[in-house]
Amino acid sequence: MLLSVVSLMQAVLPLANLDAAPSHLKRGATGVFKERGTTKRIVPFVVVFESSSGSSWLLELLNAHPAVCAIGFEPIDNISMASPSDHESRIRWLGRLWSPKVRDDQEWLHWKREIMEASVFGQRQIIFKSLEKCDRARSLAFGLKARLSRLLSSPASIRRLGQMIRDRHVRVVRLSRRNRIKQALAEYNRLRAGLGQFVVSSQGGSNEIGNSTRAVSSPATGVHVQLDAFRRVLHAVERSRRLTARVISELGEVDLLNVEYESLLSETNSALVSISTFLRLPSDLVRSAPQARRGGSLRKATSDSLCEAILNYRQVCSTYLRTEYAAFFEAAGPGQGECSCSTLSKVVKDS
Repeated sequence: MLLSVVSLMQAVLPLANLDAAPSHLKRGATGVFKERGTTKRIVPFVVVFESSSGSSWLLELLNAHPAVCAIGFEPIDNISMASPSDHESRIRWLGRLWSPKVRDDQEWLHWKREIMEASVFGQRQIIFKSLEKCDRARSLAFGLKARLSRLLSSPASIRRLGQMIRDRHVRVVRLSRRNRIKQALAEYNRLRAGLGQFVVSSQGGSNEIGNSTRAVSSPATGVHVQLDAFRRVLHAVERSRRLTARVISELGEVDLLNVEYESLLSETNSALVSISTFLRLPSDLVRSAPQARRGGSLRKATSDSLCEAILNYRQVCSTYLRTEYAAFFEAAGPGQGECSCSTLSKVVKDS
């Protein structure tokens, strides 16, 4: 079931009113199920993302909500583990995460121990810290961000995962990015200097989200782009986009919400309301997100203006003028000097 636009009339209902909700908002149609021995509705979820699409930022926004238990950084995406037995371990880990035991403190501690015992992909310290931040009494949505493309090497594994997602009514958020040039630049910076689209702010404390970010104290500055290296990165970004699309296709018919980075950045409140509704949170993320957006540990690593982010902007832009990527560059205006790069609208029209 594809949900690209979520109606505000289906906004999250208070927990006490869920049983009185219309049938299309109940178990099965919503992906919400009742935890044994409680009246709590658990919503398992996964954020499937492309390279440099703002997934760390989204995870921080989610974790700012007291009802969200999201495990960082990317707990099952170990590039060196790609055998069928490794995929079995991934599916087993996901099965545990998506079946939290929240009835009492003893079951809760047992569930967390099971998660740690099943964590054979590294990042155990990050997983432990993530679990410690989760509140048994308040957590309703349990999930993570993951590429899941490792499982494509085993058709049986990806099919099994798709079936588990359907059986357990797991909600899938697909995070993508429209501007592939900016996406490639973010990935270029990450590979070049250990940065991503977002970095850990000097006011945000220690780095707890993984090795694609690092603490910084100075404002983001532009970078001189090496064309050959950038071409390779752009190729890798396109591959990441194709793999993400293939993962979504191979999972089959699942509850899916498409979220674009650009919408998350420019229409943050609207995007967060849609995500909150999709995850059936008892209050929307807009109320909890300002803390993460203003005082959280992440900030953008580069300017959103390509002309400011790329020191040799004119050279890079000219390289891609007569390609499918031309539309992703900023059209030149009068007096822009080094930021000028022909009239892009005419080039796109003629090509």
